[in-house]
Formats: sequence, C-alpha cells, structure tokens
Amino acid sequence: MFRRLKRLLRSAAPEPAPRPVVRPPARPEPPPMPSVPAPDAPRELVLYKYDTCPFCRRVFQAADDLGLELPMRDTRQDAEAARELRALTGGTQVPCLVIDGVPLLESRDIIAWLEAYQSSGAASGAPSSSA
Repeated sequence: MFRRLKRLLRSAAPEPAPRPVVRPPARPEPPPMPSVPAPDAPRELVLYKYDTCPFCRRVFQAADDLGLELPMRDTRQDAEAARELRALTGGTQVPCLVIDGVPLLESRDIIAWLEAYQSSGAASGAPSSSA
C-alpha cells in the first residue's frame, strides 16, 4: 500500500522549473589592429613590459644583443602605462612594442621585427621617444 502511495505521490509531483542560463557579460571588442609599420625607416618605439615577465626578458636580451636601446614603460609600476596599453590593444599583454603608435604583440614577432629593423640600418637614425 505504501509503495502504491509513494508512486502516486511521485507521479503527481510537479516538475522542477528549469534553471535560467546565466551567461557572463560580453567582453568589449578590442580596437582593430592597424598593420605594423615596416622596419625600413627610423621609427618611434616604446616597449610596454614588466621586469619579471619571461617573454619580456627574451625581448630585453634580443634588444641588448642587437645593440638597441628601447624606451620602456613598466605596466606594473606605472598605472598610466597600463591604461595606455589597454587603450591601444584592448588588454594588458606584455611585451608589446609600439611602433609609431601601432602595437606589436608576441615576443618572437617583436624580436623578428627588431632584427629586421637593425639589419635594414634604420635603427641607427631612429628617433627617440619621450616615454
């Protein structure tokens, strides 16, 4: 008798309401990236970095090996530098080499660009940035 009553009560119980799907808010789209200037002419360069980043260290070493002195902005020490980087790229990824106002991300791409810049001879007449 109790079994039949339990079955009857289970069949009469209402279905639980489906849980609403909660999605996180959409991230704003980063600004479109303009094409990186060619390394064939003197350019204004600024490297956004922080000292303990291993990828930044890779870029530091390459710039040192090439004899290039890059103006640098530390995004961990300088809140304004972090805001500038976010405005340029939509994020805070470092290293970021800004070439005439155009960001270049990824350490290997930065090193390849710096090597081409140095070999083209454009680095010897490069303007210095006031960063």
